Amino acid sequence: MKAIFFDLDNTLYDVSKYNQRAFESISIFLSKKIGMERNVILSKLTENWKIKTSMYPNLFDEVLDQLNIKTNIPQIVKIFNSQIIKTDDIYDDALPILKKIKNKYKLGIITDGNIQRQQNKIKKFNMEHMVDTVVYTKNFAPKPSPLPFEYGVNQLDIDPAKSYYVGDNPQIDFMGAKKIGMNTIRIFRGEFIDYPSDNYVDNNINNMMDVLKIINN
Repeated sequence: MKAIFFDLDNTLYDVSKYNQRAFESISIFLSKKIGMERNVILSKLTENWKIKTSMYPNLFDEVLDQLNIKTNIPQIVKIFNSQIIKTDDIYDDALPILKKIKNKYKLGIITDGNIQRQQNKIKKFNMEHMVDTVVYTKNFAPKPSPLPFEYGVNQLDIDPAKSYYVGDNPQIDFMGAKKIGMNTIRIFRGEFIDYPSDNYVDNNINNMMDVLKIINN
């Protein structure tokens, strides 16, 4: 095995903490603007996110419509994207696994989402110094497209069959990787933990350190 690639959100980084802070900031902003109780807005944002998940593109539009709030959606998105990254946002086993394998394997991150927001997360934890490449799918096509995976393995000049992709979301994380011949590992945590796996998932783990058991076989 030559290389290990990781997803970021819900795999290395706990999205729920960031989102909760963002929803609180948005609720405070809207409460001051229109006079609605802050907790009413926060409850609706949190409830809808848990039902629709981070993959739903119209969360803010839908919540504002449900609460009959008229405001500028880009302004809400700006608040969401500008939250401070905190040191305890990352999963406890994320940095230890990167540090443990970085001298033995080439490492990469392939991540969806707003590029600036994802860069902020990576820089906060100095992950850019632990991995050999970071692929932002916004520059290519979002997962499950195989394009960002192809770019990642080409960047590291390795055979896809000699690599693993570690992710959490069976809806998008694994199909593109498998289509180009990568091996896949699903970690069960985050908002998609209860979603069933499919044939694109080769291995299942509950803790990131279990990656070692798979790649060392």
